[in-house]
Amino acid sequence: MERISTHQLFTLMFIFEVGSTTLFALGIDAKQDAWIVILVSLLIGLVFIWIYTELQKEFPGRNYVEIIIAVLGKWVGIPLSLLYAVYWLYPAARNLREFGELIVLTSLSNTPLSAVLFIFILTSLFVLMLGVEVLGRTSEITMPVIAFFIVSLFIMIYISGQVDFRNLTPILSNGIKPVLKSAYPSVAIFPFGEIFIFSMYWCYADKKNAVRKATMAAAVSSGLLLSFTLAINVSVLGVEYTSSSTIPLIEVIKLVNIGDIITNIDAVGVVIIFLGGFYKMSLFLYGIVLVIATVFKIKNRSLLLVFISFFLLWVGIAFEPSYVFHKWLYPFDTNYFYITFLHIIPALLLLIHWVRKKNSPSYLSNFLT
Repeated sequence: MERISTHQLFTLMFIFEVGSTTLFALGIDAKQDAWIVILVSLLIGLVFIWIYTELQKEFPGRNYVEIIIAVLGKWVGIPLSLLYAVYWLYPAARNLREFGELIVLTSLSNTPLSAVLFIFILTSLFVLMLGVEVLGRTSEITMPVIAFFIVSLFIMIYISGQVDFRNLTPILSNGIKPVLKSAYPSVAIFPFGEIFIFSMYWCYADKKNAVRKATMAAAVSSGLLLSFTLAINVSVLGVEYTSSSTIPLIEVIKLVNIGDIITNIDAVGVVIIFLGGFYKMSLFLYGIVLVIATVFKIKNRSLLLVFISFFLLWVGIAFEPSYVFHKWLYPFDTNYFYITFLHIIPALLLLIHWVRKKNSPSYLSNFLT
């Protein structure tokens, strides 16, 4: 059985949380208080991370599909598990499409989107064929690179004289209500709720008792970084330009100019952002494979991985006609599907498990065996 160290688990979750989040001005509906929205959303996210990891703690050696079947039985558990495979296919396709669009918009404007997505899928397929352990080991190298670049960007943009912290004032001029409205469900779910995909990976942790600590540490560190990134975006670009810009962080990177020597580093920024998207999409993709392999007890996952990969490629190309449509659809899926699959169902599963464990000796006996 594959094993992931606590540090690898942390780096994977950190990259996943940063992932595609840097592409968007999250919480910008709260205007200059958007960075506070991230912090409030983080607190909400930590509550649900406790629920996720408490459920995992009750079934330490099982993935989420096995937990669903253990709690609800096969007749309800298997159909619900397959619904999760369909559900996770959607954010996987969205991430694939987002980063394909990013590459086309910023670097390869004359290259067909389908060609970029095809190369993206092939690269992910190559790494995932080697197993989740290899993906975890590569993340130990990639995560410090991503964190170093983003922190270095903050320093360079400040030295360039582009930062105006007056754009962040007045703080909470309209009270706390706009912040709370922006925080839930939108930002609390994306990105903090999406970390639930790791319920398919936590069973591989070599130290099961460290899962909650690693998950919360990854959420807090990435949340603080994202909050600061958004504060920099608004302080450099202003609220109006940040909200209307397609990719605000790229616009900020373009403004870096230190003595006309360090400049035009947006290509490096695209690569760094692409790395985050690569890991996020790959983790969703392999999570889907694990769901199907668990339900149908498939031992050899290679052919299944190939099939799901190219089906994902088709969905990424065919489902959304444009990036504008992609951004327009976002609030709908967050407010309905994401809440159900990421918040309501896991909480109900934990509640059902607690009730049955307390009131049914036979259930407890089956659980222990």
